[in-house]
Amino acid sequence: MKNTLFILSFLMSFNAFAQNKKSYLRDGNELYTDSSYNEAEMQYRKSLEKDQDYFNASFNLADAIYKQERYEESSSLFDALKDNAPTKIDLAKVYHNLGNSLVKEQKLEEAIDAYKSALRINPKDKDTRHNLAITYKKQQQENKEEEKENKEQEKENKEQEKENKEQEKENKEQEKESKEQENKEQQEKESKPEQKKEEMSKEAAEKMLEAIQQKEKELQEELQKKKVKGKRVKVLKDW
Repeated sequence: MKNTLFILSFLMSFNAFAQNKKSYLRDGNELYTDSSYNEAEMQYRKSLEKDQDYFNASFNLADAIYKQERYEESSSLFDALKDNAPTKIDLAKVYHNLGNSLVKEQKLEEAIDAYKSALRINPKDKDTRHNLAITYKKQQQENKEEEKENKEQEKENKEQEKENKEQEKENKEQEKESKEQENKEQQEKESKPEQKKEEMSKEAAEKMLEAIQQKEKELQEELQKKKVKGKRVKVLKDW
């Protein structure tokens, strides 16, 4: 009798536990439908407190977080669910939503891989195929824009390189002119003493010439005097 009561009590507790996590899930779904994503998130977390491996609560929690634009967190949650999906269809849904979250993160290559994984499991999923096509187109457009930006940047780099070369050439010419000017000034500076020396030599030569001429003049005058002294004077006869 006691054993029977224990078993009945255990079964009732188990049913109450199961209904509890499901009731939180239902409450969360109703809030999600009303776009009350934050409140829905709290209900899903309460459901997971009762059973942390409850796939439906985990999946819907990731959806609610995605709706709140916490894309990095939702991507992590969807990625973690890949190993816990109970069926292949559930796994395809996980990959689909993971792709959506990755697109919002601008991780287009990873999103494309997620969509492809979903289509390998469920090739007839039109929504996944549509999202894959859009993401491909977006990736190609971004690649073209990036290629255009790279070309423009390359053009700017070439123009800058050209300007740098012209500036370098101009700097060299200025340096050459500066050196030439410096050499010219140095030569002029060195030539000035020689000119002074030459001028002094001419002045000395003129003075010397004048001295010689003066000395010669004096000598001539002295010779003239001597001639006058040595000449006989004619004496008048007496009558």
